[in-house]
Amino acid sequence: MNLSLYLLIALLLACAPRVDAQRVVVDPAIAGSAQAAVQRLGLERMKGNFRYGQDRMYPRWKRRLAKRLGGMDKIEQQFLAGEQQRIKMGLVVTEYRAGAPRAFFDVWRAKKLDAKTGKPIADASGHEIIVGHWLAVVPTITRVKLPDRQQGGKIRELEEQSYTIAICEKGSNDWYFLTGMEPTVQDLRSLFPSLPLDEKELGLPMPSAREIK
Repeated sequence: MNLSLYLLIALLLACAPRVDAQRVVVDPAIAGSAQAAVQRLGLERMKGNFRYGQDRMYPRWKRRLAKRLGGMDKIEQQFLAGEQQRIKMGLVVTEYRAGAPRAFFDVWRAKKLDAKTGKPIADASGHEIIVGHWLAVVPTITRVKLPDRQQGGKIRELEEQSYTIAICEKGSNDWYFLTGMEPTVQDLRSLFPSLPLDEKELGLPMPSAREIK
């Protein structure tokens, strides 16, 4: 292949329109499944079960964090350190509510893997099955109480509004989460390149916190 043909192909690729995943409308049962899964994640956190959040971490995100932090064991150490810090501060989670998902995207197509062996699953004709994945943006509200040591241990109550990113293989209702470290918009787009470039289209709620008087 000559140089001019290489250049022509490169030009065509550069000019090709980007195909972004748009928000999709899903069956109410799927939205309810995502909401219930995030609610359980929050309840497990309330009980101090940091292992649950680690076990339900989206595998591709877990591998990325492990590389970023220096190994899989570092992820567990981070979860444990967070729990120990919570205990040290005297922080108690009193309420956790997962809301209805604000946005859904069809983001990822990959080989369907056997849950036990991790090997690709083939259909009756021997072809490997390819499945899509849902990404849900689920808003959350967390209320906590903690002593204010600068005011003689006076108990203060705070409310935080945030969100959780939940991902599941279509048809499974088996949800995983981007936990362990809050992903940036760049992290999300790196994991799922088809997500919209316009941040408003992502539907991410603006995190906020306030004191409950």
